[in-house]
Amino acid sequence: TEIVFSLERSGPVRLTVHDLAGRRVATLVDGEREAGRHAVDWRPRELASGTYLYRLQTAGGVRTGRAALVR
Repeated sequence: TEIVFSLERSGPVRLTVHDLAGRRVATLVDGEREAGRHAVDWRPRELASGTYLYRLQTAGGVRTGRAALVR
């Protein structure tokens, strides 16, 4: 599963993935990123197929979305 996001300006980024119960199951990005387009490949081996929620926190705010994990 690929999660794609764009940043208008450089700054701190935190991208986390949560199960539908709200438990954090992964932290994919936690640090400074340059402005521009970014793609993060998420291929966990220990999680079941299903729908997960991702949370992208930047200086510009917080965005959320859904990611499907298919085995």
